[in-house]
Amino acid sequence: MRKVILITMMSTLLSPFFVHAKTVTLEGIFTSLLDTGFEKNILVRPLVEGNGKAEIDGEGYLVGSMSDDDKLLLESYFFWEEGSLSKANCLSFPTQRTTLIEESVATNGDDAALIASSYNNASAYLDKKNSEALFPLPKYKTRQVLCVSNEGKHFPQTSASIFFYNAQVGVIPMLKQ
Repeated sequence: MRKVILITMMSTLLSPFFVHAKTVTLEGIFTSLLDTGFEKNILVRPLVEGNGKAEIDGEGYLVGSMSDDDKLLLESYFFWEEGSLSKANCLSFPTQRTTLIEESVATNGDDAALIASSYNNASAYLDKKNSEALFPLPKYKTRQVLCVSNEGKHFPQTSASIFFYNAQVGVIPMLKQ
């Protein structure tokens, strides 16, 4: 009985270290795998209240944390099993660089500084403009996504526990540097 209690106590005390070892944060540098055929380099800066900035191949982008509803929408867009992204940390980026968003907003006479100040403001603005278009695009034709598995598991149709997606190149397996 003593051994069981001791083992239980030790596993409880040490479990945060093992869980932490598997967890990959969404801050840092991510690069595409060599055999993907596409070279992508993403630098994600720390998020503040779910909003932040990142660089994709040296260009500046706004970035935000994805909600559970957005993850479900992405799963259905990919035709993945529901729950495939439930234990993943995912970030969303508009397909447009921050400078292009600012130019577009200023051209329309709107407050470019306010809209480009956060991912939430920019994505709401871009979603509104998309909905007003003659042929609105599905949400994930206007977004890019970076997802990291919290469990180290590979995502469906990938060979990695980290992936980047955009409509031009599809799903790209990534590594964290």
